[in-house]
Amino acid sequence: MCSSCEVLTINGVLCHELGCPDAWRDYTRECKWCGTEFTPEDKHQDCCSHSCTMNYLSIECDCTECTGDTELI
Repeated sequence: MCSSCEVLTINGVLCHELGCPDAWRDYTRECKWCGTEFTPEDKHQDCCSHSCTMNYLSIECDCTECTGDTELI
């Protein structure tokens, strides 16, 4: 289950030990921009995608994900 802690079993449910640095990986979060439930890839990730992060932070970005431009040059 986790390489960062000793796995515990409480009432038949596998759990991280108290203070495990990787326990955040087991939970989903709600994107602060669009409200979609997502599983974070980083401990402090607040948004489900790069484009949501840019919109949430009010940063104008010209990457293809943010602009929706899928045309190849």
